[in-house]
Amino acid sequence: MASSLNEDPEGSRITYVKGDLFACPKTDSLAHCISEDCRMDAGIAVLFKKKFGGVEELLNQRLDVVLIVCNGKMYLR
Repeated sequence: MASSLNEDPEGSRITYVKGDLFACPKTDSLAHCISEDCRMDAGIAVLFKKKFGGVEELLNQRLDVVLIVCNGKMYLR
């Protein structure tokens, strides 16, 4: 994967990495915002749903939630 680093004067960093998002190291975390209906039927949401699942579990809880996936585990906030 190719990457480049941009650093601002305050020391914040953004690293741009070109490659397969889902092949990132297990020490990295992925997050994706979804709508309350959890359809996830377009764009990158389809790939998140296929890889991590858990949609029925979220729907059954009938909550306004934030789903966080870290190292293949799901966390609800």
